Amino acid sequence: MAKNREFYKGQRRRRNLALIPFVVLLALSALSVVAFYGLQKYVVISKDGVQVVLPGEEAETTVDSQGHAIREFETVDADLVFDEPDYSRIEARAGKGAGPMRAIYIAAEDVNRENLLNRAAQLNSGNALVLEMKPRSGYLLWVSDTDLAQAYALSIENELTADMGGMLQELRDYAAEQGKDIWLAAQISCCVDSLLTTRTTEYALRTETGSNYTDETGSWLDPYNADLRRYVIDLVKELYDLGFDEVILADVRHPVPETKEGETPMTFLYTREMSAAPSPINAICGFALYVANQLEDRPEGKQLSIYLDTPRSLVRYDEGTGQNGVLFFKLYDRIYYRTDRYTYTYNYTDIEKNVLIGSPHDRFVPVVVNYLPDNTSWVYIEDLPETTEES
Repeated sequence: MAKNREFYKGQRRRRNLALIPFVVLLALSALSVVAFYGLQKYVVISKDGVQVVLPGEEAETTVDSQGHAIREFETVDADLVFDEPDYSRIEARAGKGAGPMRAIYIAAEDVNRENLLNRAAQLNSGNALVLEMKPRSGYLLWVSDTDLAQAYALSIENELTADMGGMLQELRDYAAEQGKDIWLAAQISCCVDSLLTTRTTEYALRTETGSNYTDETGSWLDPYNADLRRYVIDLVKELYDLGFDEVILADVRHPVPETKEGETPMTFLYTREMSAAPSPINAICGFALYVANQLEDRPEGKQLSIYLDTPRSLVRYDEGTGQNGVLFFKLYDRIYYRTDRYTYTYNYTDIEKNVLIGSPHDRFVPVVVNYLPDNTSWVYIEDLPETTEES
């Protein structure tokens, strides 16, 4: 016969023992964080090293020959470690106002009042002119008040340079009379400047023997140099004030010396000491990032663009030139690239996925000779005296 229970015996609740290690680990982590920040105020830094002295812990004291008390602490070795720059985390911010730009290119030696008006009259399907305002020779086509230009006479006042602002306004007035709204862009060479390197070696990129590095392109400047970066920034601001709508940075790249098989690659000497090992990528990407950041608050409507020079740089880091199209598209409104009718389609396919803001047809600008690509933006260079296309 079954026993008659007067009370119901409740079921025993199981304990979650797996939670205990998690709580202990969480408490240790919190204690570590508190200890790390809380002990910082007890760190003692001297010329001999770094150490932690807790409250109540007395350091050994000795007396020197003059009777001065000297506290001696246990020495702690400390090393500073600098990580390589990580440009992949930079967010895209450029290109919002970049529309179609179809331009005729005018080299520095061809910039004059008559030629500008003639080129403006030829803008049938085009809407812009690109003027080379600082060629690789280093001479400026306007009167500059920048520190380097004044110190080394990099701009000479003459009829052309003194009246450059008036000439641009006359060009706009002429275009308006023809019912055209003309876009004016200025192109400047940044890291190639034969004039500056002949007047001072302070900004030059040098070989391991100490001589200025020069090749068929010209004489090269050190992209790490802070004064050079400031010079480029100041030039851009002056060109905006002069009346240009856009400034294009050319030759923002590192030279790539030809090395024959079996030869040791050339070692370059830079004008600044770096915390991390110097490299073309750090030099050029650092240059491009710094200049873009300093000009981020430029006047409304003004645009800043840059050249890429190799197929590799369109899609990834180029270890030779140091350029990176993925980064440049994040920082600059337009990317200019010299190409031809046979490779343009492949170039566009390479960059299309890198354009995160705006239209890639507007922001990727092929620079071509006597050929107009199927793109909303392009720069046309007429290969005189032959003419095969009409702008």
